[in-house]
Amino acid sequence: MTSFNNARRQFYEYDPDANSYAGVGFRVGDVHDDDDDDDDATVTNLHRNDTPLQQAWRPLTCHGYNDNPSEVGDFVSVSNYRKVPMFSERAWKALQPVIGGECEALAVHHPFNGEYFLIHVLRTADALNEVESEVERRSASDPRIRHIVRYAFRHEQIDNLHIFNLPNKSGGSLIVDGVFRKVVEEHGLRGLRFRELIVNGAF
Repeated sequence: MTSFNNARRQFYEYDPDANSYAGVGFRVGDVHDDDDDDDDATVTNLHRNDTPLQQAWRPLTCHGYNDNPSEVGDFVSVSNYRKVPMFSERAWKALQPVIGGECEALAVHHPFNGEYFLIHVLRTADALNEVESEVERRSASDPRIRHIVRYAFRHEQIDNLHIFNLPNKSGGSLIVDGVFRKVVEEHGLRGLRFRELIVNGAF
């Protein structure tokens, strides 16, 4: 049984392993034909939208690639926008008790065996303390964050969250914590890489 009490919280950027496990893509609309049916844009916009979509959701169809690795993991890399998670049914059932309050599972048609879902993360947390963090900006004329070397979080924003998005102004990363990782490892789920973020301050 997973214990949710950590002496020190660890954080990771969500990182599906596209080199070892098969990935997918979604249909891109043709702008020259005024085609509004752009599934790729619909998927990308999930990362920027905290509004629940399940009731009006129509399942999208994704495709694999000829050069895909032969193995299919429980966490599928979505081409062009890996910040939107795609889980196997097994992964969702294992993680739903931990992240179900902040996520919804959206059905997709896919080329694999079993059920897979796009996971719509419904919580964007303005949790990055930029003053205390070490960040790299895009340029002198463009102060937007390009890369975060060392994170400092506002604890009160994420105390009870095991998955959350940072807003675009803070780099837009999808972050998971040590409780999320523990569930993944306890259930033998495959397809994620865990590189711990450097965080200032103790939790």
